[in-house]
Amino acid sequence: MSNYPNMSYCMVENTLLALRQVIDAMDEDPEMFMMDMSRSERQAYNELFFAARDFIRKTEEMEEEVEFDNFDQV
Repeated sequence: MSNYPNMSYCMVENTLLALRQVIDAMDEDPEMFMMDMSRSERQAYNELFFAARDFIRKTEEMEEEVEFDNFDQV
């Protein structure tokens, strides 16, 4: 995992903060949010959409396979 931007012990927390930043920017001014993106940012935006769908799918699969009773619940 050496090419990933976050250390494994904090990747979920850091990703959550980054995703909240994106959502806040989308809420603040949706038109400017879209217009201000470079080509590479737009590509990453599209990939983020599909990654989020994959995350939801994998989370649902994990919940069926893993007993979460042993983990802290939020």
